Amino acid sequence: MQTAPIISYHNLDSSPAIEALVKRRVEMLENLEDRMTACEVTIEAPQKRKRHGRVFKVRLYVHLPGPDLTVSREVGQGCAQDDVTLAVNRAFSAAEVQLKRHKKTMARVEVKHHQPIRHGEVTLLERELGYGYLHADDGKEVYFQRDALSSEDWSRLEKGSQIRFRAFEGEKGPFAAAVTLVD
Repeated sequence: MQTAPIISYHNLDSSPAIEALVKRRVEMLENLEDRMTACEVTIEAPQKRKRHGRVFKVRLYVHLPGPDLTVSREVGQGCAQDDVTLAVNRAFSAAEVQLKRHKKTMARVEVKHHQPIRHGEVTLLERELGYGYLHADDGKEVYFQRDALSSEDWSRLEKGSQIRFRAFEGEKGPFAAAVTLVD
């Protein structure tokens, strides 16, 4: 993690035991996701004490590359110290589940790879029909259409013109896209 975890308390005194628990649970999250950049933990108690215990709320903000993770859990049963510990543990357990799900989802994301830019020379140009062929530097004959060029490039295009393009494999053979005229 790039920054130390930030632990804040609202209407509650800080406790070394709770801080140690939070830091240990943050380390467990880091073991699940090593790309975690920061973690903010907020532990809240109600402003007024209730007669039969208090409701504790724990919020986690886990900063990751891509979408961040936010978890919030409330616990209100038993004695006060147990409730804080229980709330922290439940929030971190929920964060672990969400982090595993997030990691699985992000693993399925595929990065789109672009074809390399190639160079070639126009060998055949049928202006009226709106297509032509070019000879690529690697020796392949590649088909291109008028739609692959801008309108001003099409009017300046001649047999023997040098061009840049991206080659793709089609049903009938290679074709060029993103064709630009080299000046």
